[in-house]
Amino acid sequence: MAELRRLLIERGRLNATSEIDRVLTLNQKEVHYLCHVLRLRQGDAIEIVDGIGHLWRANLVEQHSIQLSTSLECPLKVQSSPKPLVGLAVVLPKRGLNELLRMSCEIGVDIIQPLISERGIVRTKAEGKLARWDGIIREAVEQSERLWKPEFRSVVDVQDWLKKKPSKAAFAFASPRLLRLEDLQEWVSGFEKEIEEIWVAIGPEGGWTFQEQLLAREAGCVEVHLGESIMRTSTAAVSATQLLVAWRRNKSCSVK
Repeated sequence: MAELRRLLIERGRLNATSEIDRVLTLNQKEVHYLCHVLRLRQGDAIEIVDGIGHLWRANLVEQHSIQLSTSLECPLKVQSSPKPLVGLAVVLPKRGLNELLRMSCEIGVDIIQPLISERGIVRTKAEGKLARWDGIIREAVEQSERLWKPEFRSVVDVQDWLKKKPSKAAFAFASPRLLRLEDLQEWVSGFEKEIEEIWVAIGPEGGWTFQEQLLAREAGCVEVHLGESIMRTSTAAVSATQLLVAWRRNKSCSVK
Protein backbone atom coordinates (compact mmCIF):
# COMPACT_ATOMS: atom_id res chain seq x y z
CA MET A 1 0.00 0.00 0.00
CA ALA A 2 1.36 3.42 -0.93
CA GLU A 3 2.48 5.65 1.92
CA LEU A 4 -0.06 8.39 2.65
CA ARG A 5 1.03 12.00 3.04
CA ARG A 6 -0.12 13.99 6.04
CA LEU A 7 -1.82 17.31 6.53
CA LEU A 8 -1.89 19.18 9.85
CA ILE A 9 -5.23 20.84 10.62
CA GLU A 10 -5.89 22.37 14.03
CA ARG A 11 -8.63 20.80 16.13
CA GLY A 12 -10.66 24.01 16.12
CA ARG A 13 -11.17 23.76 12.37
CA LEU A 14 -11.81 20.03 12.54
CA ASN A 15 -14.51 20.62 15.13
CA ALA A 16 -16.35 22.74 12.57
CA THR A 17 -16.92 19.75 10.30
CA SER A 18 -20.43 18.36 10.18
CA GLU A 19 -21.00 14.97 11.84
CA ILE A 20 -23.31 14.16 8.95
CA ASP A 21 -20.98 14.48 5.95
CA ARG A 22 -17.61 15.06 7.76
CA VAL A 23 -16.52 17.44 4.99
CA LEU A 24 -13.95 20.18 5.65
CA THR A 25 -13.23 23.10 3.34
CA LEU A 26 -9.52 23.65 2.68
CA ASN A 27 -7.71 26.98 2.64
CA GLN A 28 -5.62 28.16 -0.32
CA LYS A 29 -2.30 26.88 1.04
CA GLU A 30 -3.77 23.43 1.68
CA VAL A 31 -5.29 23.30 -1.79
CA HIS A 32 -1.95 24.24 -3.32
CA TYR A 33 -0.12 21.61 -1.25
CA LEU A 34 -2.51 18.75 -1.99
CA CYS A 35 -3.40 19.51 -5.60
CA HIS A 36 -0.32 21.22 -7.01
CA VAL A 37 2.56 19.88 -4.87
CA LEU A 38 1.34 16.34 -4.14
CA ARG A 39 -0.83 16.30 -7.31
CA LEU A 40 -3.65 14.41 -5.58
CA ARG A 41 -6.87 13.75 -7.47
CA GLN A 42 -10.45 13.42 -6.38
CA GLY A 43 -10.86 10.32 -4.21
CA ASP A 44 -7.18 10.08 -3.23
CA ALA A 45 -6.52 9.38 0.45
CA ILE A 46 -4.43 11.38 2.92
CA GLU A 47 -3.91 11.34 6.67
CA ILE A 48 -5.03 14.23 8.89
CA VAL A 49 -3.40 15.11 12.22
CA ASP A 50 -4.49 17.77 14.68
CA GLY A 51 -1.12 18.35 16.38
CA ILE A 52 -2.41 17.12 19.74
CA GLY A 53 -2.05 13.37 19.33
CA HIS A 54 -4.83 12.29 16.93
CA LEU A 55 -4.82 10.95 13.37
CA TRP A 56 -7.64 10.36 10.88
CA ARG A 57 -7.85 9.27 7.28
CA ALA A 58 -9.59 11.44 4.70
CA ASN A 59 -10.22 11.62 0.98
CA LEU A 60 -10.07 14.53 -1.40
CA VAL A 61 -13.69 14.90 -2.50
CA GLU A 62 -13.09 17.93 -4.70
CA GLN A 63 -10.34 20.47 -5.18
CA HIS A 64 -11.31 22.59 -2.19
CA SER A 65 -12.50 20.03 0.38
CA ILE A 66 -11.74 16.72 2.07
CA GLN A 67 -13.97 14.19 3.80
CA LEU A 68 -12.95 12.32 6.95
CA SER A 69 -13.45 8.56 6.74
CA THR A 70 -14.62 8.41 10.38
CA SER A 71 -16.09 10.84 12.90
CA LEU A 72 -13.82 13.02 15.02
CA GLU A 73 -14.60 10.80 18.00
CA CYS A 74 -13.07 7.79 16.21
CA PRO A 75 -9.47 8.64 15.22
CA LEU A 76 -7.33 5.87 13.75
CA LYS A 77 -4.49 6.70 16.13
CA VAL A 78 -4.31 8.35 19.55
CA GLN A 79 -0.97 9.19 21.15
CA SER A 80 -0.38 10.67 24.59
CA SER A 81 1.94 13.62 24.95
CA PRO A 82 5.55 12.49 25.54
CA LYS A 83 6.89 12.84 29.09
CA PRO A 84 8.83 14.72 30.20
CA LEU A 85 8.45 17.49 27.66
CA VAL A 86 11.69 18.53 25.96
CA GLY A 87 12.15 22.30 25.78
CA LEU A 88 14.64 24.27 23.72
CA ALA A 89 15.31 27.90 24.65
CA VAL A 90 17.52 29.53 22.03
CA VAL A 91 18.73 33.05 21.34
CA LEU A 92 17.60 34.04 17.87
CA PRO A 93 20.52 33.57 15.44
CA LYS A 94 21.03 35.77 12.41
CA ARG A 95 21.44 32.71 10.20
CA GLY A 96 20.17 29.14 10.40
CA LEU A 97 16.95 29.64 12.36
CA ASN A 98 14.72 28.05 9.71
CA GLU A 99 16.81 24.87 9.65
CA LEU A 100 17.05 24.91 13.44
CA LEU A 101 13.26 24.90 13.72
CA ARG A 102 12.83 22.20 11.10
CA MET A 103 15.47 19.84 12.47
CA SER A 104 14.56 20.24 16.15
CA CYS A 105 10.94 19.54 15.28
CA GLU A 106 11.84 16.44 13.29
CA ILE A 107 14.03 15.21 16.16
CA GLY A 108 11.21 15.55 18.69
CA VAL A 109 11.34 18.85 20.60
CA ASP A 110 8.09 19.76 22.37
CA ILE A 111 8.52 23.44 23.26
CA ILE A 112 10.60 26.09 21.49
CA GLN A 113 11.27 29.34 23.34
CA PRO A 114 13.03 31.98 21.19
CA LEU A 115 15.11 34.40 23.25
CA ILE A 116 16.74 37.81 22.98
CA SER A 117 20.02 38.32 24.83
CA GLU A 118 22.48 41.14 25.37
CA ARG A 119 25.01 39.80 22.87
CA GLY A 120 22.49 38.38 20.42
CA ILE A 121 22.61 39.82 16.92
CA VAL A 122 18.81 39.86 16.58
CA ARG A 123 17.55 42.56 18.94
CA THR A 124 13.86 42.76 18.00
CA LYS A 125 11.04 40.38 18.83
CA ALA A 126 10.36 39.90 15.10
CA GLU A 127 6.61 39.50 15.56
CA GLY A 128 6.12 39.72 11.80
CA LYS A 129 8.06 36.49 11.31
CA LEU A 130 6.06 34.35 13.74
CA ALA A 131 3.68 33.14 11.00
CA ARG A 132 6.63 32.12 8.82
CA TRP A 133 8.29 30.23 11.69
CA ASP A 134 5.03 28.51 12.56
CA GLY A 135 4.70 27.45 8.92
CA ILE A 136 8.14 25.83 9.01
CA ILE A 137 7.17 23.88 12.12
CA ARG A 138 3.90 22.77 10.54
CA GLU A 139 5.72 21.46 7.47
CA ALA A 140 8.20 19.61 9.69
CA VAL A 141 5.37 17.99 11.65
CA GLU A 142 3.77 16.75 8.43
CA GLN A 143 7.06 15.55 6.94
CA SER A 144 8.25 13.75 10.09
CA GLU A 145 4.81 12.20 10.72
CA ARG A 146 4.58 13.49 14.27
CA LEU A 147 1.20 13.49 15.98
CA TRP A 148 2.16 16.34 18.33
CA LYS A 149 3.05 19.80 17.08
CA PRO A 150 5.72 21.60 19.16
CA GLU A 151 4.61 24.70 21.03
CA PHE A 152 6.34 27.75 19.61
CA ARG A 153 6.28 30.57 22.15
CA SER A 154 6.56 34.32 21.73
CA VAL A 155 10.02 35.87 21.75
CA VAL A 156 11.11 37.09 25.21
CA ASP A 157 14.25 38.48 26.82
CA VAL A 158 16.36 35.77 28.45
CA GLN A 159 16.26 37.55 31.81
CA ASP A 160 12.45 37.61 31.78
CA TRP A 161 12.37 33.94 30.80
CA LEU A 162 14.65 32.93 33.67
CA LYS A 163 12.38 34.65 36.17
CA LYS A 164 9.38 32.57 35.11
CA LYS A 165 10.76 29.03 35.11
CA PRO A 166 8.23 26.33 36.06
CA SER A 167 8.97 24.54 39.32
CA LYS A 168 8.73 20.93 38.12
CA ALA A 169 11.40 21.28 35.46
CA ALA A 170 15.14 20.83 35.01
CA PHE A 171 17.24 23.42 33.18
CA ALA A 172 20.65 23.22 31.53
CA PHE A 173 22.33 26.48 30.53
CA ALA A 174 24.93 25.90 27.82
CA SER A 175 28.07 27.97 28.50
CA PRO A 176 30.80 26.41 26.33
CA ARG A 177 33.62 28.85 27.12
CA LEU A 178 33.60 28.32 30.89
CA LEU A 179 35.96 25.81 32.48
CA ARG A 180 35.01 22.79 34.59
CA LEU A 181 31.46 22.54 33.33
CA GLU A 182 29.49 19.30 33.28
CA ASP A 183 28.93 17.67 29.92
CA LEU A 184 25.27 17.89 28.89
CA GLN A 185 25.15 14.21 28.00
CA GLU A 186 26.60 13.18 31.37
CA TRP A 187 24.26 15.52 33.23
CA VAL A 188 21.13 14.24 31.54
CA SER A 189 22.24 10.59 31.73
CA GLY A 190 22.52 10.84 35.50
CA PHE A 191 19.26 12.70 35.94
CA GLU A 192 16.70 10.67 37.90
CA LYS A 193 14.41 13.29 39.45
CA GLU A 194 10.76 13.10 38.38
CA ILE A 195 10.04 16.19 36.29
CA GLU A 196 7.46 17.45 33.84
CA GLU A 197 9.87 19.34 31.57
CA ILE A 198 13.57 19.25 30.77
CA TRP A 199 15.20 22.26 29.07
CA VAL A 200 18.42 23.37 27.50
CA ALA A 201 19.18 27.04 26.83
CA ILE A 202 21.50 27.91 23.95
CA GLY A 203 23.06 31.35 23.84
CA PRO A 204 24.27 33.62 21.04
CA GLU A 205 27.52 33.02 19.22
CA GLY A 206 28.99 35.91 21.21
CA GLY A 207 28.23 34.06 24.44
CA TRP A 208 26.13 34.90 27.48
CA THR A 209 27.00 37.98 29.52
CA PHE A 210 28.19 37.59 33.10
CA GLN A 211 24.87 38.99 34.32
CA GLU A 212 22.91 36.41 32.30
CA GLN A 213 25.06 33.59 33.64
CA LEU A 214 24.59 34.87 37.19
CA LEU A 215 20.82 35.00 36.75
CA ALA A 216 20.83 31.46 35.37
CA ARG A 217 22.70 30.18 38.44
CA GLU A 218 20.34 32.00 40.76
CA ALA A 219 17.40 30.48 38.90
CA GLY A 220 18.75 26.97 39.47
CA CYS A 221 20.10 26.25 36.00
CA VAL A 222 22.98 23.78 35.66
CA GLU A 223 25.73 25.15 33.43
CA VAL A 224 26.85 22.61 30.85
CA HIS A 225 28.91 22.28 27.69
CA LEU A 226 28.30 20.27 24.51
CA GLY A 227 31.82 19.05 23.88
CA GLU A 228 35.16 20.52 22.90
CA SER A 229 34.00 22.26 19.72
CA ILE A 230 32.54 25.77 19.75
CA MET A 231 29.38 25.46 17.64
CA ARG A 232 27.16 27.94 15.92
CA THR A 233 23.95 28.65 17.82
CA SER A 234 21.84 26.67 15.34
CA THR A 235 24.20 23.66 15.42
CA ALA A 236 24.37 23.64 19.22
CA ALA A 237 20.58 23.85 19.51
CA VAL A 238 20.02 20.84 17.24
CA SER A 239 22.78 18.83 18.94
CA ALA A 240 21.39 19.54 22.41
CA THR A 241 17.85 18.68 21.33
CA GLN A 242 19.04 15.32 20.01
CA LEU A 243 20.71 14.50 23.34
CA LEU A 244 17.61 15.30 25.38
CA VAL A 245 15.21 13.44 23.09
CA ALA A 246 17.50 10.39 23.01
CA TRP A 247 17.69 10.44 26.82
CA ARG A 248 13.89 10.54 27.06
CA ARG A 249 13.53 7.68 24.58
CA ASN A 250 16.04 5.53 26.47
CA LYS A 251 14.39 6.42 29.77
CA SER A 252 11.01 5.38 28.41
CA CYS A 253 12.39 2.08 27.11
CA SER A 254 14.03 1.26 30.46
CA VAL A 255 10.74 1.86 32.29
CA LYS A 256 8.98 -0.65 30.04
